[in-house]
Amino acid sequence: MKLAGQDIIGSDEKLSIKQSLFFGFQSVLACNLFLGPIVIIGIMQMNVSAAAALIASTFLACGIATIIQSGLFLRYQVIQGMSFAIFGAVISIAVKADFATVFGGIIAASVILMLLGLTKTFSIIVNKLIPGLVAGTVITIIGIALMPITWNSIIGLPGTPGINFLEAGVTFIAMIVFMRFGQIKNKIGRILSIGSVIYAIVLGTVVAAFFGHVDLSPVASAPWFAIPQFLPFGPPKFDISAMITMTFILLIVMVESVGTWFTISEMSGEKMDKKRLDRGVIGEGLGCLIGTFIGGLPTTSYASNSGVLIVTKVFSRYAAIGGGIIAIAMALCPKLMYLIAIVPSSVIWGVYGVICVMVVTSGLASIRSYPFTERNTLVIGTSILVTIGVSVLPPALVQSMPSLLSYLFGSAICIGALTAIIMNLILPEKASDKAIPSRSGEAAEMMAK
Repeated sequence: MKLAGQDIIGSDEKLSIKQSLFFGFQSVLACNLFLGPIVIIGIMQMNVSAAAALIASTFLACGIATIIQSGLFLRYQVIQGMSFAIFGAVISIAVKADFATVFGGIIAASVILMLLGLTKTFSIIVNKLIPGLVAGTVITIIGIALMPITWNSIIGLPGTPGINFLEAGVTFIAMIVFMRFGQIKNKIGRILSIGSVIYAIVLGTVVAAFFGHVDLSPVASAPWFAIPQFLPFGPPKFDISAMITMTFILLIVMVESVGTWFTISEMSGEKMDKKRLDRGVIGEGLGCLIGTFIGGLPTTSYASNSGVLIVTKVFSRYAAIGGGIIAIAMALCPKLMYLIAIVPSSVIWGVYGVICVMVVTSGLASIRSYPFTERNTLVIGTSILVTIGVSVLPPALVQSMPSLLSYLFGSAICIGALTAIIMNLILPEKASDKAIPSRSGEAAEMMAK
């Protein structure tokens, strides 16, 4: 597909409908929107019907949020997907209360995000509280906090542990192999790279089928078309502790999104200023708000889409709009949602292991421009220490805490991120602690103007 011989397609440059859907579908595949809900499904041990419903609502919410963000507010080629940073808090609140309370908290948090953007205070908060060192540290601890979940989940799966680890291991290795083959600089390499997760899941599922862990009967009986239920978990319930917790979590999620936005800004050469930053948080808040009414959990701008943009150089927001349309169309096909829902948990955790590794290394790469001075080492190291410490706290101890603390300590990511922000504020920064000038630094300076 030739695009008028241009090297880079800018965010405002229009594509044909065919091109928009083609590049949008490519981005949706690369972002693997189904991974988030499947992890929740595995942890909460949902049945196939509930699992398919959650996946459908997630795809619908992600599609709507993507169109809102890329088409109206941020206006970048971003794909919105369920954030991994929310898992701890969502599960903690759902177990202690229910999903209706989770969505009540998300509604309150979404409104606060939108107000931060409308009053133009979000860009100020980013400058003051979330410099590059903190943002990189948060991304790193997200990966670290999710690693124990992978191991514990495989160990806790029903059936024979050895077979579960075999299925997960085959999937893990397959994904690495496909990713490495994807480094080949030709058409086949690009295909393998973009679809590495899907190929690994398919191979892992085939292996699991030999052990009787795949049941296709729900897929056969599922209809081809259906509209996801409105308020599937009932009317939202508003609990003050849950609302405070989700507000903090969504602010942490915004750290992920801001990092992705600056990455796209640098690659495309387009300016990321305060105005665009505040528009972006409004769009993200609105997307999360609308998603609650169809059972979708909070979304963030997926960094994995950046890898696709590096290859295609198609930064047009119309490609993201096309991806949003495709996600919505997929959500309306229950048969496809059931097909995703029957993937064995062991297979998903195999893929998830690779994702944890990639998240950690992504965070480390983002802070490499900062010298490892005593002060910076304390900010990074203490945050990691607290994250690991909270992740191994006995569940009984966490559940015995007051509601707000229970929700917060139910998410190691939340506590770790808060630690990074506090440590960065209380430890005086010297000239020797600042990042070595780079394009990231120039982007940050641009936003401050």
